[in-house]
Amino acid sequence: RVRRERASAASDPADSAQALHRDVVTPAEEAELIAFVRGECARGRAGDLKKPTYLRAKGERSRGNARESLMYGGFFDFNRARPGKRGIVPPLPPPIARLVDKLVGDGLLPEAARPDSCIVNQYGAGDCIPPHTDHASYARPISTLSLLGEEPMLLGTKFRNLRPCAWAPVVGVSVPLPRRSLLVLDGASGDVAKHCVSACSAPRISVTLRKQPPPGWTPDVSELAGASSTEKSAKRK
Repeated sequence: RVRRERASAASDPADSAQALHRDVVTPAEEAELIAFVRGECARGRAGDLKKPTYLRAKGERSRGNARESLMYGGFFDFNRARPGKRGIVPPLPPPIARLVDKLVGDGLLPEAARPDSCIVNQYGAGDCIPPHTDHASYARPISTLSLLGEEPMLLGTKFRNLRPCAWAPVVGVSVPLPRRSLLVLDGASGDVAKHCVSACSAPRISVTLRKQPPPGWTPDVSELAGASSTEKSAKRK
């Protein structure tokens, strides 16, 4: 049985419209997903999965942030932090498609925002993901399934850097994410607050599910390289 709870008390925009659902998959379903992710990452390391379906940072710049990423359904441009060109990554594979069907069927995610894209992150000990907000073009809510290990996700509007790859919310909360739990971000927790994971204490896998913008979507002029300062300023007003 799925257990539902508010992720934390309401004291900050990070607390608005977030929910944590425990045990949303069974241990057997978790094992299937873990095996799938490990197999796909192994294929990526062997060169059988090409960019951007499989990504892993390399070199000195990747220190503390060398997690492996898999993309399905839609390409997310990490460099520009927004949806990228359609049709360059495979559709949702069967294990992820079954997961989406289960979460929607169980009422944990709305049919109107049924996810059609997925980013899987496989973290090793010490890996992290810096504070960020998911692009506004993705439908809300956005959800993350945690597998294998338990790490806190930090949500807030202001963070303090403790050391490389480690943060603490100055204005925000720390939300422990048990394995097999689903964190759902909506409202201010998805639109205003940023979220991050500091250096992991042990291996962990996250499966983030999102509904892409419509096929004809294009970035706002303020996001385009070369946009004039006048255009950007006008958009902010």
